Amino acid sequence: MKKLNNATNYTIFNSIGLAIFNVIFGYVLISESAQAMRTQINERMLDISNTAAAMLDGDELAKITADDIDSPEYQKVMHTLTYFQDNIELEYIYCIMQVSEREFVFGVDPTIEDPGEFGAPIVYTEALYNASQGVAGVDDVPYEDEWGTFYSSYSPVYDSKGNVAGIVAVDFSSDWYHDKLKHLFIIVGTFLTVALVCANTLAILITRQYFRYFKTLIDKMNDLSNGVETLIEEVAFDNDSFDFPMYNDSDDARGVTDIIDYMGERLIIMQARLANQIEIIRSHAYIDGLTGMNNRTSYMEYLQILEKKMKENPEIVFSVVVFDINQLKIINDDFGHDTGDKLIIEISKDIRDVFGMSRIYRIGGDEFVAILDDPDPSEQIKVLKDIISRKNKESPIFHDPSVEVGVSVGFATYDPSEDKEYVSVFDRADNAMYADKRLFYQTHEDRRKRSK
Repeated sequence: MKKLNNATNYTIFNSIGLAIFNVIFGYVLISESAQAMRTQINERMLDISNTAAAMLDGDELAKITADDIDSPEYQKVMHTLTYFQDNIELEYIYCIMQVSEREFVFGVDPTIEDPGEFGAPIVYTEALYNASQGVAGVDDVPYEDEWGTFYSSYSPVYDSKGNVAGIVAVDFSSDWYHDKLKHLFIIVGTFLTVALVCANTLAILITRQYFRYFKTLIDKMNDLSNGVETLIEEVAFDNDSFDFPMYNDSDDARGVTDIIDYMGERLIIMQARLANQIEIIRSHAYIDGLTGMNNRTSYMEYLQILEKKMKENPEIVFSVVVFDINQLKIINDDFGHDTGDKLIIEISKDIRDVFGMSRIYRIGGDEFVAILDDPDPSEQIKVLKDIISRKNKESPIFHDPSVEVGVSVGFATYDPSEDKEYVSVFDRADNAMYADKRLFYQTHEDRRKRSK
């Protein structure tokens, strides 16, 4: 047997190193991909349940009973959940009601076939209990009920006082998750097997096919990275604009280092794509769909931050401004909800123009809250009312002199000597807003009586 030359020895050594690299890379890829898939599924479920919970009225949900199936409140909740059930890929979505400390029952369930009966018991999990305490979460381990074995996410629905009035649950099948992992293992395992077989074959033919070896190796590495890209596409929720670099294999002198660098660049871009998709989904959960302002979910999260600041620094300065659109219910009844929505959008733009955008929240149908660093926003309130008054005079929105658009506003400034919690400041601002509303109806026809 002829002695192998240095080039052949170097190539065989690189082939063995590549085989070892493939095994390690495959193991890490499967482990990381499985973890990334589970994390992304959890994030997606939480985004769905958070969004659905933010769209529900906690005050109405808390009053619903099994006898209210035909009531407008029940149908409104059913319509919201049905929209998610019909338009988003998920197993089930439904409401849960708490009957005691660790006992929960079904509420509204939009499932067409075999829905959970209102009042039927729910399997208890720690994530469900945490949601009842105001902390959204996802089950760490699957649970089993009469419909199958599931992981579920749970998001609290808050009433106007900030209390948990109910819980929105979103399920996905554990069998589906394990099938996805199995599919991932088969794909990666297949590519690893192909790569190993090719590496061994190339090692045998290395003395005659040195340059062809590297060309084939590049092709196989491209196939492997394309397979990973396919896996990323399967769990992506939206199209993105990331461009993948294409490796030019026409130059047979390229080495293994170039190939590894190329693969690393592709994996970095894949991670960026996943991060981009997750960020898009998370942003949807914190923005009000009608006005583009921060929604109630964003408001509740910021309150936790603010409460912590109040405890750490009692001398913190801030004020709370509460806004409420006057006569919106009458406008909805007389002109339709589309017109009412247009009014909400118009008023929200005026509020945004005067008070900025950073900490303005829509927390109810016609109610907005601003949390400002300015201790005295009275001048800004006057500017807002002047803007709305001028619009009424210059171009009445409804062409009806008996309908004048108005916004009742009240504010309160944090006083560390009497405000131990945020809710104390909010209550004073809310009371000031209602006092302003009474003044409005002293000088304007109270058309609310027509809705009775």
